[in-house]
Amino acid sequence: MIAASMLQRLRNKAGYLLSSVGKRLAGGHRNCPSCGAAPAERLDQKWLVTSFCRCERCQLLYRIPTSDARENEAFYQEDYTEGFTTDLPSAAEIQDLIATRFANSEKNYAHYLAVLRALGVSPGARLFDYGCSWGYGSHQLAAAGYEVDAFEISRPRAAYARSQLGVSMPEMEALPSASYDVFFSAHVIEHVPSPSAMIALGMRLLKPGGLFVCFCPNGSLTFRQRAPRDWHLMWGQSHPQLIDEVFLRHAFPQQPLFIHSAPLLHGAQPEHLSPVSGWSRQSDVHFGNLDHVELLFAVVQTPSCG
Repeated sequence: MIAASMLQRLRNKAGYLLSSVGKRLAGGHRNCPSCGAAPAERLDQKWLVTSFCRCERCQLLYRIPTSDARENEAFYQEDYTEGFTTDLPSAAEIQDLIATRFANSEKNYAHYLAVLRALGVSPGARLFDYGCSWGYGSHQLAAAGYEVDAFEISRPRAAYARSQLGVSMPEMEALPSASYDVFFSAHVIEHVPSPSAMIALGMRLLKPGGLFVCFCPNGSLTFRQRAPRDWHLMWGQSHPQLIDEVFLRHAFPQQPLFIHSAPLLHGAQPEHLSPVSGWSRQSDVHFGNLDHVELLFAVVQTPSCG
């Protein structure tokens, strides 16, 4: 399994570089995948044929050459491989994970659940888990008492989530507006073809007062200055964009917005979550620490932004 995964990664990288060369030679594939505007500045470069820029209009950090929605969907069916995130457990492995409540797994959601509790999201809340892979997170969110629906672009992983973990996956087109208390995603927005489309979907699905809660790699200048190599390695084929506070302030100009990146776990115990629990949901923008690798942002759905 490990050898096959490594071989697939090599194939992915070779195909990505060849595709990037072809796109460079053909021209185009430069405009922002989220809003369509031109890049304002180049911030980084890899392999001579890929670069990382900030959008002139929406301020998104994104990779050039870009990939369209068709390429994105094809890649995430079976080509994308990221260890436990994408490898489907055997029947014995999934039974052990369920029995132990993912306690010894790298996909234990204890820290995400701690953040949801700190944000005041009580059991019984309706939660939409966007980009659930094979269902490890949706299962744990449901086990914690939330009423969970989910979406996953990879058909094989979505089928596994439904059949092995009982994850509810309604048809996206049939989802009514203002029907969820929380729109949740963990390390998804950096993968999607259009962050603005994902944000629009989440805000449409949220009830007034609901929360858009997102974890993703930290694209901020603060983190780049602290760990330049880590920042450089974060963007590429599977992460065509990164999210930072500049983009978020532009994306949510009027809604209460919380941005924080301090590590949420210390060993097996959650760290002090007072910055999260102390957020009033009233201020326009509340900044926490921005120098850790993982970024958390939360946005309140207000009547003016539906």
